[in-house]
Amino acid sequence: MARHFKIQKQVVHNKKNSTPKAEKEVISALGRVMETLPNAEFLVELQDDVYAGHKLKARISGKMRMHHIKIILGDYITVELNPYDLGRGRITFRFRSKEEALRAKATPNLIPTLPENES
Repeated sequence: MARHFKIQKQVVHNKKNSTPKAEKEVISALGRVMETLPNAEFLVELQDDVYAGHKLKARISGKMRMHHIKIILGDYITVELNPYDLGRGRITFRFRSKEEALRAKATPNLIPTLPENES
């Protein structure tokens, strides 16, 4: 069974001295927008093997808002989930086509991830 989601660690840096402040674990999964909700929230259905059919509410990440990336009904996206609350997520990437999303589903390295700091 191919699992194409990754648990990755995000390192938050303190701005003054650029030292790691905290680590957060997130689950990155492939999903599809099923419904648009108020306040830039979306109802997303996950499309991966483990969480197939799981629905959750997701918001657009700050970088996507800043660069005015629009998300519409039916778009394939990458969602980051907190392991403690699988009912809410953050949309971090929008695929341009269904084929590109299915390629990313088949090969987990195409799902965008944050670089891991090895310390």
